[in-house]
Amino acid sequence: MLRSPRTVSIRYPFRLVASLTGYGVIAFVVWWQLTANYGGHLPPDLAIWDRVGDQVVQGTSPYAFEGVDWSALFFYAPPWALAFGLTSWLPPIVQAGLVFALEMLALRYIAGSWLRVGYFGLFPITGAELGNGSFNLVVAASIAAAMRGDGRLAAWCSLAKLSPILAVRDFRRAAVVLVVGGLVTLPVLAWWGDWIRLLTSTNATFAIGYQIWWPGRVAAAVILMLLVRRPWARGLAAAIAIPALYSYSIVLLYPLVALFSRPPAEQAGTQGSSG
Repeated sequence: MLRSPRTVSIRYPFRLVASLTGYGVIAFVVWWQLTANYGGHLPPDLAIWDRVGDQVVQGTSPYAFEGVDWSALFFYAPPWALAFGLTSWLPPIVQAGLVFALEMLALRYIAGSWLRVGYFGLFPITGAELGNGSFNLVVAASIAAAMRGDGRLAAWCSLAKLSPILAVRDFRRAAVVLVVGGLVTLPVLAWWGDWIRLLTSTNATFAIGYQIWWPGRVAAAVILMLLVRRPWARGLAAAIAIPALYSYSIVLLYPLVALFSRPPAEQAGTQGSSG
């Protein structure tokens, strides 16, 4: 049923107020995160990205874990390490700004418009994630893109969080990303072994936050994909099977919220193909 222009014009001011309120919540939560949680310092994750970048420039492996607290470990694959090496020369505050910008652009992609970004801001976890210095919204955007048929970003994010690859429907373009990621790491090929040893020598990456058995979650995700052969089921499977499951992981469900909150005609393009 089509809405009349008059109905749309009447509702728009309320939608605008809701969106602006969401942006206000984002601003407040980011401020609170940086001042109350981190005491005015940059988030700990940003210190990890900066340290890893410096290690890459120095030519040392960023995957040492003996005597290192799990919260300071780097669990992403070597292509991500090289990416951090490219920005290691920037001041930490600039790196923080880049991460924030990437996260905001990822949220814009998920939401579909800047107005709808504000709606997501009404959930305080959005601002908390934006002020956390991590890449969960980028991962969420990769899941959204994969649900829409483009798995390239999901392939890249699977080198960090593993499970986004479950959302991929067309593996041809995703495979190109993985191959290129492997080729650029040829000069540091041994780091792949260091990375695998890190993942297999500690349970930290699978036990952060909510202690829900990771192999069980992977099995549930695979079963979901087999039973419901729809793109949204792949997106949900990727969210379920994320290794480290904690409060910020909620944003991985944003692509599903964005999908099912759209008009049926817009949903059909994403849900219609079993891929």
